[in-house]
Amino acid sequence: MLERVGLIDRVLALKVLTELDRLQAESFQSIAGRPAPRGSYLAYEDHLRSVIGNEASNLHLGRSRNDINATLLKLKLRTPYQELSDELLRLLRLLCSLAREHLETVFPLHTHRQPALPSTFAHHLTAFASVLARDLDALVAVHPILNLSCLGAGAGGGTTLPILPELTARLLGFSSPPLNSIDSVASRDLVLRVLAACAILGSSLSRVAETLLLWVGDHGLATLPDELVGSSSAMPHKRNPFLLEQVQGKAGGIVGCFVAAVTAMHSTPFTNCVAVGTEATRNVWPGIDHSIAAARLIRLCLSGLIIAEDAASAMLETSFVNAMETATHLAIDHGLDFRAAHNRVGQLVTIAIERGATSLLAIAQDSEMLNPEISPTPRAIARAARAGGGPAPRAVAAALDELENAIDRKAAFFRDLDAGWDRARKELRSAIASLNQRPL
Repeated sequence: MLERVGLIDRVLALKVLTELDRLQAESFQSIAGRPAPRGSYLAYEDHLRSVIGNEASNLHLGRSRNDINATLLKLKLRTPYQELSDELLRLLRLLCSLAREHLETVFPLHTHRQPALPSTFAHHLTAFASVLARDLDALVAVHPILNLSCLGAGAGGGTTLPILPELTARLLGFSSPPLNSIDSVASRDLVLRVLAACAILGSSLSRVAETLLLWVGDHGLATLPDELVGSSSAMPHKRNPFLLEQVQGKAGGIVGCFVAAVTAMHSTPFTNCVAVGTEATRNVWPGIDHSIAAARLIRLCLSGLIIAEDAASAMLETSFVNAMETATHLAIDHGLDFRAAHNRVGQLVTIAIERGATSLLAIAQDSEMLNPEISPTPRAIARAARAGGGPAPRAVAAALDELENAIDRKAAFFRDLDAGWDRARKELRSAIASLNQRPL
């Protein structure tokens, strides 16, 4: 760009490009061991000056470390941003696929950690996918900031030189050049928005992990294969689902990264400053790493999870989870108001428990109102509960249709985003090649 607008000559541009290619080929080892008391950018510049001559510092015309660092942050974020998005997409596809396989698998819905209502395994998986799809939406929402170039903003005041920020933006794969030079170098809200999305995602994953821990623990509704559990060093019988506990720990770490970043930025002046650009920003890398790892661990555990269908059916049959439906039928079919029906069924449950019975029908003689139509089985309830996003297979399948369509759209969005970045890399290499081919 500088050569194109005449701020440096072609000879210098070619020398710089040749040396940069050489440095890249050797993974920048010529610079890696050098002291950098004034920062890494000036270490690069000092190297170029020593190899090419003092005129190499003219690369800094119309630039500052401020806009360079802000731009580099966005370039470096692209790979982990895509990696996290890809991991979430894989997790979402797994959830939807497993849900399709288990539309008819009855499963208890718990409230307050107690069996409460008839549901299905697919119903639960679709709930997990629904919230995680919104977490993916939050990552999609930050892309306009990620794709806005900062190069050309200089130290915050732009420049009087005839530079072409539109060209540098295009060659680096950004959608547009800086719109406001102060905002470009002062703002790192991209970091906060990414970390906020990661923190909410971490919370979602931690809740899924806790639910799975309950299922494979006291509830006995599922098991994990040997390769996804750990043993105890002292207790031979233990099968510890430690990966799920790691998800919970990583979720807490993500929140810590967000709090550290937002605290470092809080009440800082709205201009470039180290507290924002360096100290706050450093938290984004572990925050994204924890998020990727947590999503991957949940995916591994879900892919290996084995549902104890007999235990799930037994829990449904012996936990009075059809009590609410029974009260509803009494209110509709026998003229009771719902609260009176609620109280009557509650009394019958108490009687059943006192007698050691495990279902309402076992004490049908205590109420002429109880029969299979009034007190339907948990499986029948789960199959019939269509309204309100209930567990009925057709209702869950319809929800999965919408989820899968949305997932496909988001996957296409990320493919297009990556393709745009790839086109820019190729265009940049082509521009460099054409500079080499033009006669001096």
